[in-house]
Amino acid sequence: MRNRANSKHSEVLLTSPQEIFTTLIKELQHARESIDMEFYIFLGDRIGNTITSLLRRKARQGVRVRLVVDGYGSRKMPRKMRQALTQEGVQLRVAHTFSHCRNHRKMVIIDQRTALVGGINIADRYVVGNELGVWYDAVLRIGGVAVAPLCRLFDYDFAPTANRIVPTPDETAHSPMLYWSESGGGGAMMRLLYDVIDGAERDIIFTTPYFMPPRGVLRHLEQAVERGVRASVIIPRRCDIWLIDDVMRHSIREAESLGIEVLLLDNAFIHAKLALVDTRRVVVGSANLDARSLGVNRELMLSSFNRTTCATAKHFLQRLRQMATPASDHEIKCYLPRFITRAITPLM
Repeated sequence: MRNRANSKHSEVLLTSPQEIFTTLIKELQHARESIDMEFYIFLGDRIGNTITSLLRRKARQGVRVRLVVDGYGSRKMPRKMRQALTQEGVQLRVAHTFSHCRNHRKMVIIDQRTALVGGINIADRYVVGNELGVWYDAVLRIGGVAVAPLCRLFDYDFAPTANRIVPTPDETAHSPMLYWSESGGGGAMMRLLYDVIDGAERDIIFTTPYFMPPRGVLRHLEQAVERGVRASVIIPRRCDIWLIDDVMRHSIREAESLGIEVLLLDNAFIHAKLALVDTRRVVVGSANLDARSLGVNRELMLSSFNRTTCATAKHFLQRLRQMATPASDHEIKCYLPRFITRAITPLM
């Protein structure tokens, strides 16, 4: 199958819930040979059942369907749903059920020719929102030669952890736009982040749902500000995990003291893990700006210098900036002592 992949590279950045899931469903419907999917969260709600029905139908049609879900993130995935998938021939792997490390990657590969990589999971809130408002996310759809390394990375993730029969990704999954981290982090996400920050000349803007960066990241951002770079971060005003709100307030106060602009998004939840550097480089994927994503979990990010992708990201960020406002002193009042938040941040 792989030798028939289109050699011409293509990419499109998707930034609205409807656009993302319409594209996902259409790609699944058009699959003829294989579907490989990997998600942190896969729930048994409306969108979960829609995707499950599609995967079952494709398996019945003879399409090879493989699915990897994280054991902790997808712990609420109904047993009946798992059984229905496997009974139809879907090959299901549940990863890291009892591990502190979590498989936080999100990717879909269709016929080993097209791939979707970003921040979404399979749950209704990513489509229609919830009490926090609309959930904004970003997914990069790619086609052509850049898909092959993702196929090898998925093969590695899908293989049983014992007696692996595929090479480790550091031997096979190299790509100029692909960045991944293995269990325990290995520093890959931190190196990528430092490269992104240190490469900024005029401005750099991040979106992340969880803003709890390690001190090293703040130091690099501080250095960027000192050389004249405008550094900004857009985060939700309220988090979907209540304890994280107070932890993030400490990070907001520290970031603002270093000259980093922090904007809070109202009546919506920004779940996109995205960075735009000087309107010439976009980085998008699964890693949050927190200690767990940067040093513990399995993560996946794509880096692009494509002009159209950068323009789409710029437009997306401009819309979010218009909806966001700076934090007031009252809003970032902290209740937990800083030493407690530093202790619990790597665990969250």
